[in-house]
Amino acid sequence: MEESAKHYQHVQHPTDPAYCQYESFDRLKTATALDFLECIGRSGCMAPAKYTDVCVDMTLLGPPLPLDAIPTHILHGKWRKVFTSGWDLWPCQWTEFWAPHTPEEEHPPDSWMTEWPHNPNVWRMDLYWKNSNDASFTFHMNNEMYIGETWDFDHPRSAPATLRTRAIMWSTEAHENWYLLDWTEEWNTMMIYYCAYTSAVNRYDSMTMVLQREDSPPLNKEQARYYEQLAKDILGDYHGTLQRIRPCES
Repeated sequence: MEESAKHYQHVQHPTDPAYCQYESFDRLKTATALDFLECIGRSGCMAPAKYTDVCVDMTLLGPPLPLDAIPTHILHGKWRKVFTSGWDLWPCQWTEFWAPHTPEEEHPPDSWMTEWPHNPNVWRMDLYWKNSNDASFTFHMNNEMYIGETWDFDHPRSAPATLRTRAIMWSTEAHENWYLLDWTEEWNTMMIYYCAYTSAVNRYDSMTMVLQREDSPPLNKEQARYYEQLAKDILGDYHGTLQRIRPCES
């Protein structure tokens, strides 16, 4: 608990038991360990949160950008995560976005997916990250993304979002409202704020992140400072203080 509280000292409640669990997950290195996490999720044995994040009141910030602000041929593909404001500091994070109507033989949907790839309004997002202590070990999480839809959270009251997501990982379902706050075409970079709720542990998570297309030149120091300041300008220090994600080793 002491180690995790130090590692996550930038989050809203660093002493929450959830962060000790995240730190423990990050030390798992075998397929058997992942099976064990699946068992925990199925059994309802995840420890409930002692605290829960306070999400941004998006009703005060005005409407977010629509997802179609990013051209489909740009969004579809692989992105690296550059910054986060939350607990997901695992190194070498990347995301793949898959457009509706992607051929199933190219990328088969998970068994729980009910809308992608056939619903023209639903994208798929695959997340990957490396184990901090063993870079050869990779975690994976999938999401369905419902464009122009919003989960009805009351923490605080939800405002219309760019999209909502549904994810199942370790047999636990999580919901997120995404707000696209910035799209910089020159750098192929987007900044997103999202509020997430996981009913199994009765917890909200408040996150800001910056993603950049993998085939774009990495952000230089000046460009990185731009996003660090932009996040604070829009969301304030409490929600907009970004942490750099350790990039993948070449």
